[in-house]
Amino acid sequence: MSLVRFYTTSGCHLCDQALALLDTVARRRGLRIECIDIMDDPAAEAAYATAIPVVACDAREGVLRWPFDTASLYRYLP
Repeated sequence: MSLVRFYTTSGCHLCDQALALLDTVARRRGLRIECIDIMDDPAAEAAYATAIPVVACDAREGVLRWPFDTASLYRYLP
């Protein structure tokens, strides 16, 4: 099962919306989601503090930044 990283933080309502979309697509594609709170990861905080929610996948170059929709997730995710 492939892994998708979801960069988020607590209290982020956009992150909640994004995770709901991601969860649906990930389940259909058989992907596992790893939620990473940027406040617990200094490198993630430095990279994404002003950009969350962000989706990252090793199978793709770059990341998918908000705003995204279901179609964007299907194009980005393997």
